[in-house]
Order: sequence, then structure tokens, then C-alpha cells
Amino acid sequence: MVPMSSIMVPRPNVTVEEVSAVLRDKLGSHYKVTPAVTAHFHHESSGRADSILVKRHWFEQASIRVIPGDNDTEIHVGSAANFTPTGYLINRASIVRKVHHVLEHSPDLAGI
Repeated sequence: MVPMSSIMVPRPNVTVEEVSAVLRDKLGSHYKVTPAVTAHFHHESSGRADSILVKRHWFEQASIRVIPGDNDTEIHVGSAANFTPTGYLINRASIVRKVHHVLEHSPDLAGI
């Protein structure tokens, strides 16, 4: 299993739609944000309702999972669709890091 970074949002029941809206707003038009989609070996497919795929290029993709709780919401961010060691490192250093930063510093998600 590929490790994912986690963000704890101090607000319960944050939705996939809210997370997607923050990502679209903060990442801009160069990134495609698609809820309920996952990627495997560069092929997109329907995913779980709690998943989001963020894509810039075919080789630069992040997989997100939103896990709402009663007191807070946990968001997992990891590399998607690229399982070569070099591709994994590129994704971790670029898109995964950027997505994690956007979500971690979003006042919209925290309800501030």
C-alpha cells in the first residue's frame, strides 16, 4: 500500500463537494478535479463516493479520500496512477504536496 498524507479538518462531515470546490478554486484551471473517480495505471474509472482525483497531466495525479467523522473530518492525499518509483517521487514532490498544502490551509474547510 502506498502511504498517504493526512489532514484533519476540525469540522465534522466535510463533503467531497466542499473539498472539490476548494481545490478547483485554489488550484485553478490547470488542474482537473473530479469527484468519485480513481485512476489505475493512467486509466480513470468510477471510484468510491468519498474519493476525488486531481489531475494536471497524465503523469501528475493525486488521489484524495474524504472520511467524515462526528467531530472532525480526515482527508487522505496520495499519489495516483503512477507506480514507478520515479513517477511516485515526482507526484509526491509536486501535486500531492500542493494539494495537501491547499487543503491544510483552507479556512473554507475549517469553517473559519
